[in-house]
Amino acid sequence: MLILEQMLTRARVLYGDNEAVVDGVVRLTYAQLVERVDQLAAAMARLGLKAGDRVGLLSRNGFRCIEVNLACSALGAILVPINFRLAEPEIAFIVEDTGLRLMFAEASHAVRAQQVVAWKDGDALGADNAYEALLAGAPAGPRIGAHGGQEDVAQIFYTSGTTGRPKGACLTNGNLVASALDAIISLELRQRDGWLHASPMFHLVDAFAIWAVTLVGGRHIVTHFSPELFGPLVEAERVTKTSLPPTLLDRIAREPSTAASNLSSLELVSYGGSPMPDAVYRRCCDALGCALLQAYGLTEGSGFVCHEAVGDNPQPQQVLNTVGRPTLHTQIRLANDDGQPVADDTPGEIWIHGPRVFASYWRNPDATAAAFQDGWYRTGDLGQRDRQGRLQIVGRKKEMIISGGENVYPAEVQNALLAYPGVSEAAVFGLPSAAWGEEVRAVVYGEGELGAQLREADLLQHCRARIGAYKVPKRIDIAADPLPKNGPGKIATAQIRALYLSKG
Repeated sequence: MLILEQMLTRARVLYGDNEAVVDGVVRLTYAQLVERVDQLAAAMARLGLKAGDRVGLLSRNGFRCIEVNLACSALGAILVPINFRLAEPEIAFIVEDTGLRLMFAEASHAVRAQQVVAWKDGDALGADNAYEALLAGAPAGPRIGAHGGQEDVAQIFYTSGTTGRPKGACLTNGNLVASALDAIISLELRQRDGWLHASPMFHLVDAFAIWAVTLVGGRHIVTHFSPELFGPLVEAERVTKTSLPPTLLDRIAREPSTAASNLSSLELVSYGGSPMPDAVYRRCCDALGCALLQAYGLTEGSGFVCHEAVGDNPQPQQVLNTVGRPTLHTQIRLANDDGQPVADDTPGEIWIHGPRVFASYWRNPDATAAAFQDGWYRTGDLGQRDRQGRLQIVGRKKEMIISGGENVYPAEVQNALLAYPGVSEAAVFGLPSAAWGEEVRAVVYGEGELGAQLREADLLQHCRARIGAYKVPKRIDIAADPLPKNGPGKIATAQIRALYLSKG
């Protein structure tokens, strides 16, 4: 099997004259991209870095993100992509936990590491900054790559830390190659594709595409997410495919510039992270005119491990909110509390196995051991499989609400709420109750004229008609502002629940 570093040689030989990267005024062919990557890898070696050293990346989307990813693979260094939205103490924890030798960062971020190489957002090729100076001082020579094996750690992605200190999931060369191959199959990626890197590249909702698109010789079209610029950029660059969460897709669908743009090149949008309300699904289908396919993924699975195929959710039928079937390099088991398989249409914890599963949590053997059972990674997510083999996510095992002795899966209640006209976001969680042990609570946010008319009594009546009485929230609050998010557009339910707990 390929390792990441070998993709560079392959790309230069097969696609050298093809356009590889578009980022505003910056345009690079694959030959130019690989030359800059080789220069960067050589410069890192001159700074004293070697295979296995950790290198941080703290930046919004830009062409340099792709270069740093590829250069680390060429050198055999371990890349640590960092969420630029984190607070300074959170970033400092990751820097210390991994023992970063070098940090690549936009100059707007004040970071402390042994060495920092910075640039300003929007700096073009050859700009007066430390990054470009580093490249200029190290002409590309023979590839220095350590040519590590499949089991060598290539990248460390830190979890969101909603249940405590974040953990660093170690992904190997083999993990990321298997992820890239699965993406090529599931998304039908080809050389003629233009992939829009709109979701943050520090997260696996998009980072997988760095490898998958490079492997097929497609174009990387890089941007900061901006709903009003999505349509014009798709038209100008003939974007064919991308990945975005439902909340951002809905913003794109509502933009006048989307309707005014020629989106005929757009073939497929992959989405995940939360259910898509039927009204939003229809609105996005109408606005984008392409296939909308839902995925299920996680950091420990090297990105998405299930994906819908064209035909699973045909327009204009009602969205099924399944996440499709397992990818080629993923085995999935749905298990009960005793670890035994459950029947179809019965909720069970999702266990995964195969080349996509991460190697370990960085320097945390206890957490690693606790996460596995009989060689299977226990995700903590709950799902159920239909008779066609499609998986539906019903919630997190730790978030399951036990009310009056009955199991309530938050995703089921959330789907019911999102089906109400005007509701665009919903969070469902359990709170302690003297009468029931736990009671179901919900917070919703609505947009537009219908959103302004939301009333708790109407929402409760709507839920009673669709789900069992024990699942209906005891109270539904209507938020004046969009619900808080963590990660790429995912509602921070744990944060909302903590706020309610603090109120008593």
